[in-house]
Amino acid sequence: MLSSFNTALRQAVQRPAWQQNLFIPALALLTAVWIWLEGGRVLDVESLQILWRSVHGPQTLFECLLAPFKASSDAVVALMALFSTLSLWLFCRITRLIGIGSQTTFLLFLLLNFNPEYNDVRLQVSAFQPAMLLWLTGLYLFLAYYRNYLYWAFLAWALTAWLAALFVPAAAFWAGGFPLLFLFWPGCSNWRQRLRERGLFLLAYYALIVCIILIVAPWRETVTAWLPAFFQNLDLKRHDMSFFINANNPVDLNLFEGFLIALLLVAVNAAKIIGPVIVLLIILAVTRRAMNTVLEMRVRLFFAFSLGYFWVLSAFAFMYYDALPSDLYYTPITMLTLWLVSGVVFYALQRVKSGRIPPQRLLILAWLMVAYALASIITFGPSLTYLREAGEWARQQRAGGRVFSNSLTALYYGGGAPFRNSDGFAEMGNAVSHYYDISTGDLYIHIQGRKNPQQPEDFELFDILHTFTNERGDKAYILRPKAE
Repeated sequence: MLSSFNTALRQAVQRPAWQQNLFIPALALLTAVWIWLEGGRVLDVESLQILWRSVHGPQTLFECLLAPFKASSDAVVALMALFSTLSLWLFCRITRLIGIGSQTTFLLFLLLNFNPEYNDVRLQVSAFQPAMLLWLTGLYLFLAYYRNYLYWAFLAWALTAWLAALFVPAAAFWAGGFPLLFLFWPGCSNWRQRLRERGLFLLAYYALIVCIILIVAPWRETVTAWLPAFFQNLDLKRHDMSFFINANNPVDLNLFEGFLIALLLVAVNAAKIIGPVIVLLIILAVTRRAMNTVLEMRVRLFFAFSLGYFWVLSAFAFMYYDALPSDLYYTPITMLTLWLVSGVVFYALQRVKSGRIPPQRLLILAWLMVAYALASIITFGPSLTYLREAGEWARQQRAGGRVFSNSLTALYYGGGAPFRNSDGFAEMGNAVSHYYDISTGDLYIHIQGRKNPQQPEDFELFDILHTFTNERGDKAYILRPKAE
């Protein structure tokens, strides 16, 4: 069994380049399809809200991109799967471009493709999906052409960065601040000459940005209105952190101290998201520097500064938004980390190929790898399929009436707007919601969680038309008000 596993793994990592270019996207796409089916073809509430807005008055470029799909969750998820597959393929292309071998590249791909936290948000309907694809495209163009066409490579990177800002405005910080590293990118000429030439180049770059913002009135108004709110939110978050440290005797933190705490919290959250395996690789790379010798020095510095810049941006985003919008935003940090620790993966691969590891340990390692991969795909929590089934059933049976629900997910699949302030959201007995707007021709989807099995007092005022449940005991009742 161990020999057959080693043979299969060796055949996978030793494929020719053209076969690996086909095998990696195929495996990534197959993983995405498996995740979608394993999750019961149910999207999270935030994704459902984006789908609803894409049909009923899209406001952003990403929502306009989704509008032709008519809120079809399967079609939109197929698009997200395509974005994630292309991102993983570009990740591998960049890995090969910076001098990492095909076998190590394949192992790095497996570490990312079967990362549990990444797979949790892999199919999330988010504008960051195309933005991340553009970010990787810019990195690939820069690293592919910087040796012979440094300025053109920089312009290609800048173009993709600003295109990404059309989907995610926060990408403008990446496009605006990170080019400062371009000043110190190694070259053949004297360092003073490089600073002078590139300084003039970047001066023209920033002058062009300022001119465009001043000329375009909506952008100018957005920037002038955003800056005061940004500093105000930073100050409020600093004040909240003071109570977070000690609510009884809060410490008056200044802005710098609050930012340091935000950096620490982002680092802890990033360690949780990238997973214990990659954290172990980081520890080995830091403690045994001899392993980390795969990347060229300039590329290693480039990735290290990129990682640091993302860390700083994430800390500011944490202080401004109180949290990052999604764990998907940590994916570039995971990718940069994998590139930086690729030397450890290469070293481990050489130890396996040399035969110095006993067969018994290899067998245990093989089973751990399989278990880790399956754990990243299989859903261990309660299934949400019953919410989708209840909503779809109510949508078919409403016969001209409206659908109400105390679940935003069930409400969306029932044809309603998945927002708490919408007309369809109603909690039984809650006068603040639209509960008392339910008439005899309407249907009400009541979600009864297993942790709160006692039914509300008003439950007897309804007739039960159908019941959907999951394996954990959560129930969705399709109710109709009794005729008086």
